[in-house]
Amino acid sequence: MTTALEFLLSPEQALNQLATEIRNRHRNHLQELQIVVVPGGVILCGIARTFYGKQIAFHEVSVSCKFVVMCNQIEVQQR
Repeated sequence: MTTALEFLLSPEQALNQLATEIRNRHRNHLQELQIVVVPGGVILCGIARTFYGKQIAFHEVSVSCKFVVMCNQIEVQQR
């Protein structure tokens, strides 16, 4: 889905905004989330409180982003 805001932002800015939205929606599972652009796709970085949170981040980015998720480097730090 393309929004009008995407046309105003660079890909990095749009991905930063997407990461913030995902993190805000899933605060109980995600502590930090960054989406880094690399040749051929993106890499997910950050900290999740659960393995489910790591999966949520991957799924949300996969369906919301036009880039391929090359690697999920989100670290799980259980309390």
